[in-house]
Amino acid sequence: PKRETLGQATVILDKTTADLGSMKVSDEKAAIFTLTNTSDATLRIWGITTSCNCTFANVIIDGTKTGEFSMHAGGPLKNWIGEVPPKGEATLDVIYRPSVMPVQGPVSRNVTFATNDPKNPEVTITVNANVE
Repeated sequence: PKRETLGQATVILDKTTADLGSMKVSDEKAAIFTLTNTSDATLRIWGITTSCNCTFANVIIDGTKTGEFSMHAGGPLKNWIGEVPPKGEATLDVIYRPSVMPVQGPVSRNVTFATNDPKNPEVTITVNANVE
């Protein structure tokens, strides 16, 4: 069966946007998003990608960190599927490193991922920053 049809869960995010504030090109800042599985089914998340080579994402489930997802998921994370138990939580750390692709001024970077929540088949979260 396809991943998408393996049960249906419900995901609630504590927020979908975070402001990292002002930062220098040499800085690294991160925002933490909490995903809660409010259903009685296992929540599956996969297909995590970022909108820029300067943006990275880690998923933490039960204290286990995945390692960094990026714009081009490859290597050991290519086929990763995270499973959040019923009533459980996962943490998504979004890391922004402007030095990878130096810019100035206001920036907005996205992380997207898929879930088996029929109401949220694809989720986009955004971090904003002002690079000085």
